Amino acid sequence: MASDASPWPVPADAPAPDDLSRCVHCGLCVNACPTYAVTGLEAESPRGRIHLARAVDEGRIELTAAVQGHWDLCLQCRACEAVCPSGVPYGRIMEHVRAQVAADPPSGGRARAIRRFVLRNVIARPAVLALAVAPARWYAGSPVRAIVRRLGLAARLGRIGALEAQLPRHPGRPVRPGTRLAKPHTVTGRAVLFTGCVMGELFGGVHRATARVLARGGIAATAAPGQACCGALQAHDGDLAFARVLARRNIDALEGDDTTIVVNSAGCGAAMKEYGDLLKDDEAYAARAVAFATRVRDFAEFAATLPATAARLGARVTYQDPCHLAHAQHIRHEPRALLGRITGCEVVETAGGDMCCGAAGIYSLTQPQMSASLRARKAEQFRQHHPDIVVTANPGCQMQYEAAVREAGIEARVLHLAELIDEAQRNAR
Repeated sequence: MASDASPWPVPADAPAPDDLSRCVHCGLCVNACPTYAVTGLEAESPRGRIHLARAVDEGRIELTAAVQGHWDLCLQCRACEAVCPSGVPYGRIMEHVRAQVAADPPSGGRARAIRRFVLRNVIARPAVLALAVAPARWYAGSPVRAIVRRLGLAARLGRIGALEAQLPRHPGRPVRPGTRLAKPHTVTGRAVLFTGCVMGELFGGVHRATARVLARGGIAATAAPGQACCGALQAHDGDLAFARVLARRNIDALEGDDTTIVVNSAGCGAAMKEYGDLLKDDEAYAARAVAFATRVRDFAEFAATLPATAARLGARVTYQDPCHLAHAQHIRHEPRALLGRITGCEVVETAGGDMCCGAAGIYSLTQPQMSASLRARKAEQFRQHHPDIVVTANPGCQMQYEAAVREAGIEARVLHLAELIDEAQRNAR
């Protein structure tokens, strides 16, 4: 419950009034917002959600189930930040209002408690996550999957069937802290590959492709031991306290020198680059978090600085910007520049290529209808442009595009940018 002195259940993690007041309600964010594009409702726009937060902060309304519902429907894609002339830190605002909802939810308390338990005790615990993901990884690459699809069984399984459609086609063996990775013939530099949680378990092939691309550029990448989940999923769900625990673990594990930390998951990279903000009130970690964040580089951001390596791939490719790469990290040019180095690669831009696909971490589980609506928009674009390969740079997006390609009724492959570059480089050898 809110205290007598504050309208917020957790005043220490309340959205800052200065952040809220920066919004001048100009409306430039509205057309960039995916949920507004689908609903056309002001309350489902960034300025509408900020208006609700400001009204709660000023004591004009209470934090009700209706208010919570509008905040819950937000994807936290941060497309609004990219077009905001006032520099409103919308992502930070949403994390802090969700921290209030998480502390004292007006509705859905049981579901939220279960979600928090899973995010803390499954996703953030490597041994438990490995056991949980192993059956899905086996199924994704097994002949059983082809039989299930041929018989149309997945379509009858409701939400489980929807999740089946999102599984990657070739997950690859897991890559965990300490896993040996490809090494260059001649070492010109070193990097730490951030393995993450779900990324390392379900997208081991992406990690290995990343290491091979870096190795061809002379970079020896290591999956350094001790690293943990980045904390992005927990922070976006309002569990800022545990996100800080995970951030401290990563800082403890990976600080000590100036080695670049390469991250091939857009959401993880954005979260890690913002550790300084997450831990700004922690006297023991504030300065260390800022220093740590300066070492974090997205795969495309880092690979674009390496010498060009011969690459060839005759394919029609569409690149779909992950939200936390384009809007939070402001990395748009580098992925396209890397694709431009590939001989025979025809890059096709689609309308709304930088609009959220509806994956958004666990959003497809918590808001399946809105997620499906946004996925359908992507499927329509794929149907129109008929690419051979859909490329992105975030695990959740890859899974969402696997389902979108099936909905589009085309045979396109879905690849991470690192996988595509690795394949093209191997073709040119």
